[in-house]
Amino acid sequence: MNVVERFLKYVSYETTAGEEKEDRCSDDKMLLLADYLLQELNKRNPDVLSINRFGVIDCQFKGDERKKGVAFLSHMDTSNQASGKDVHPTLLRYEGKDIVLKDGKVLSEKEFPFLKNALGHDIIVTDGTTLLGGDDKAGIAIIMTALDDALKEKDHRPIEILFTTDEEIGADAEHISMECVKSSYGYTVDGGDAALIAIESFTAYSMEVLVHGKSIHPGSAKDKMVHAASTLIDFHQALPRYLRAEHTADKEPFYHLCTISGTEEEAKGEYIIRSFDEEEMKKLIELAQFTAKRMNELLGYEAIVLNIKEQYHNMKTVLDKLPEIQEEMEKVYKKLGLPYAYEAIRGGTTGSQLSFKGLPCPNLGTGDYNCHGPYEYVDVQEMETMVKVVKELMVG
Repeated sequence: MNVVERFLKYVSYETTAGEEKEDRCSDDKMLLLADYLLQELNKRNPDVLSINRFGVIDCQFKGDERKKGVAFLSHMDTSNQASGKDVHPTLLRYEGKDIVLKDGKVLSEKEFPFLKNALGHDIIVTDGTTLLGGDDKAGIAIIMTALDDALKEKDHRPIEILFTTDEEIGADAEHISMECVKSSYGYTVDGGDAALIAIESFTAYSMEVLVHGKSIHPGSAKDKMVHAASTLIDFHQALPRYLRAEHTADKEPFYHLCTISGTEEEAKGEYIIRSFDEEEMKKLIELAQFTAKRMNELLGYEAIVLNIKEQYHNMKTVLDKLPEIQEEMEKVYKKLGLPYAYEAIRGGTTGSQLSFKGLPCPNLGTGDYNCHGPYEYVDVQEMETMVKVVKELMVG
């Protein structure tokens, strides 16, 4: 199968991420795709082929021992921000005209200016009722197609394939059995523009804000009630208004309120805090802590409790110490005559965590755009380009 045929097969599987579970992947439907991939990989006579209780596949092929072994990673799950059930993809040639989807949705250059880069290309779109699943089944299709080409080369390097689960809920790096991984570094194949290489990501923390109020009958509440939900709103408003995701771009940091709920008695807000700089992140956390402290002083008791947890760190910290990986990527792009540029992604990848667990991983694009929703599309020519890039990296 070619990369398009593989991709269309993979997106037929529903693999929407659910709530994180301690002993298995978040939704057993992912295991159906995992089983299909196991069958595909087994036909290629790997030296090691395994799947763990989370559904993570580790497949290894011996190669020229004079070359360093390298891993290639993509995730099977799709975002739960839109339905991934009964995906109906359409392959078409983009000619610059608006693409009309179902339910009145229109994929257009006016709203998505980068679509003009696909002019004259074949693209795969949704029907407008689901996401497509290019994040990250495009990556899986690229890796599998490149693998077939690489295995034809007698002097290919040792190759390791890792297909993970629950990347969309930030759990896939924890699901990988690191003691089984043989490679010293790898590449995640998971992203947008095929010409962009990500070697820098956010440092990320989560912040749970719990507010314990004092509920008094509203008829006699004056100077007595501490309204938990209102206090949470006050806390949110006290944080810098323009350091929110909707007001920031490039390397600017942010606080982002993900969910909020509450009554007079109890309230809860769940935040993510993001920055590219470790010192800046410390200041963001300290500011949130100071805000809660000052509000508690004015209220006269510990009404606001913050639970702040580390999630992942900027992978650039690790990758800067390994310039040979960057040199390897540049050599491949130059050999193939392809343009490339480095980007700092406003998000995290599996590599953001794995780089600190002993498997440094820059991220390569796949040609997938507008992920996590019904306007998602994949640029076929970019997928085909990345098959060539990944194949060269596999051969070494």
